Amino acid sequence: MNNLTTIRDFFQLSLSDVATKLDLTTAELTAIENGEVQPAPLMWQRLAEFYADQFHVPALPEQTEPIHFRLSVDYLMNIGLTMNDLLALKWYFNNTRPELGLFAMALFSQDEARIIERLTDELPEILDQYAGYILLNHDGTLNAFIDERNDNKVSDWRLVLYKRDGLLVDITDQLIYFDDLINYSLI
Repeated sequence: MNNLTTIRDFFQLSLSDVATKLDLTTAELTAIENGEVQPAPLMWQRLAEFYADQFHVPALPEQTEPIHFRLSVDYLMNIGLTMNDLLALKWYFNNTRPELGLFAMALFSQDEARIIERLTDELPEILDQYAGYILLNHDGTLNAFIDERNDNKVSDWRLVLYKRDGLLVDITDQLIYFDDLINYSLI
């Protein structure tokens, strides 16, 4: 399953309009949207770029776009953590395992020290600051977080249970099943 039909409907674009702009037949686009045909990586990228362009509203320059909003191939392929995922995880840990600590999103420095740069445990703030969508990669790595409101500062992100400074548990690898992901609570 992918999100292509959802996002085409969101922008109220017809199948034929999108197919024409991407130089596809409507039958080819329908097959891709229905998951009957797996497009090549370059086609995924073309789809991501096409729909990302739809989000820009040059007539409204005073409006700030969501931080680090990138319509990605991961989103189109429906890979990643959604707002529903985050709501469910926060509810679970806060209501069934409060002794483990606060469910939070942590940004770590990319140097060897892995110092916490920012810790956010309020869900509305997580959804606002991170656009409710955290990107994952197929190879068991995470996309770095780029803070476009802070000179494009690049940080590593993790989902953590936070008790206090020096006592946190990185649960990212357990929640998203990445065997090779570095667990920052073990460093």
